[in-house]
Amino acid sequence: MKRILCCVVACFAIGAGFGAMRPTPEYLKKAVVYQIVLRNFTRDGNFKAATAMLDHVRSAGVDVVYLSPFVEMDCDMDESGWSTRQKASGYHTPKNPYRISNYDKIDPEYGNDADFQVFSERAHALGMKVYMDLVYLHCGPNNVLKDLFPDAFQKNEDGTVRTTRWHFPYINFESKDVRKYLIDSMLHWMRLGCDGFRCDVGDAVPIDFWVEAVTICQKVNPDLVMINEGTKTEWLEKAFDACYDWPWSFSIRNFLTPSLPGQKTAKNKTLDQKMPGVRNYEAKIPEGALMFCFLDNHDTAADDWGDRFDRVHPVEAGNAAFVLTFLRRGLPLLFNGNEIADNSLNTFFASVEDIGRARKTVDWARALHPAGQKRLALIRKLAKLRHDEAVFYDGSQEWVTSGEKQGAIAFVRRVKDRAVFVTANLTDKELAFTASGIVPKGNPLLSENGKLAHDGTVTLGPWGFLVSDCQEGNGE
Repeated sequence: MKRILCCVVACFAIGAGFGAMRPTPEYLKKAVVYQIVLRNFTRDGNFKAATAMLDHVRSAGVDVVYLSPFVEMDCDMDESGWSTRQKASGYHTPKNPYRISNYDKIDPEYGNDADFQVFSERAHALGMKVYMDLVYLHCGPNNVLKDLFPDAFQKNEDGTVRTTRWHFPYINFESKDVRKYLIDSMLHWMRLGCDGFRCDVGDAVPIDFWVEAVTICQKVNPDLVMINEGTKTEWLEKAFDACYDWPWSFSIRNFLTPSLPGQKTAKNKTLDQKMPGVRNYEAKIPEGALMFCFLDNHDTAADDWGDRFDRVHPVEAGNAAFVLTFLRRGLPLLFNGNEIADNSLNTFFASVEDIGRARKTVDWARALHPAGQKRLALIRKLAKLRHDEAVFYDGSQEWVTSGEKQGAIAFVRRVKDRAVFVTANLTDKELAFTASGIVPKGNPLLSENGKLAHDGTVTLGPWGFLVSDCQEGNGE
């Protein structure tokens, strides 16, 4: 009996260190996440200004604030160590939030430790969690690690520093000292108010490091959340609570804005050509694991591109896409100003000192425009549905594919004996399709230019959507 008990305790101890092996925190299943890039979020671009905006963020139904990197950036002016996008931006600054020189120090551009603590305390007081971006695959060439540990960076056979495709030094995870330093940094930010981490290019960091880090950090906060900017299922099974749903996010974005550069393989495909790849990917994700779904993020809005979906389409187009993104299986992300249909140019390469940077921040005046007010009202309704209706946070999902060729996405969410039909038209044309066996039940939960008939015929106006309780029937 004693031996059995010891085995149970040992298994529990091992499982406690594996993020996805312990139950996902209840709040995360229902959560709406909001990404803040401090440089773009406000004209001042710092923690004090961002703190003043937290009441607004919470009012949109947000549960988690996720901060892009705010630690000290490398100031090396040698452009051979800059990323291609950084050089192409034209801002001629070495300071890139993803090229870090000190993991434990806030960049003076954003404030100091006290400012971050005030930000975190205010977010917590409003009922929100705070996550931060961990950039552990690579760092800046002058990162303090190189002075602390001679084996901090990976080396080529000729002894030179090995660099990533962004031209940043690879961190050496074979060094025990480096690993301890990075884990201690996570603990440092947890002490200052961090509740979770989004891990940049997490797939490329060894899984044994993440297991070690999570094992230690969850002893301090058992509800610590880890989000992997990656797709590997092993990482989900052993250390993470969520991964990125790249196929979904880019399929929807590229369908709305096919002229976006850098997406050549997907931009010309129709929805019925894109969606099988989405379903094939999602079928591999373990049940219970969450998938991060976005329409904008710091990468997609980082290059001053003029064709963000809220710049080229009416607000209704983004609204239709957000209905799908919020109510499908996943963890939805709002990016800097999405909730007010912000359509400003955006870049995280322009420093606060840049004279033109003010034009590249969220245009908060949009909150007073009809488009911004319409988006915010919808986001609040969608967040409330996620929070209140178990079918959207605990339910299974079945795709209804019959409208994809015309440009509509549809699915049924189910929990226990309840089923809800969700569909949206991602085109500016009216369309109709048949959802076989789907019969409406009661009044729609949410609808705009959408109708479901008792014979299963779905009619959607331009950018129309429909969310309706339903039942299985024979179409009579």
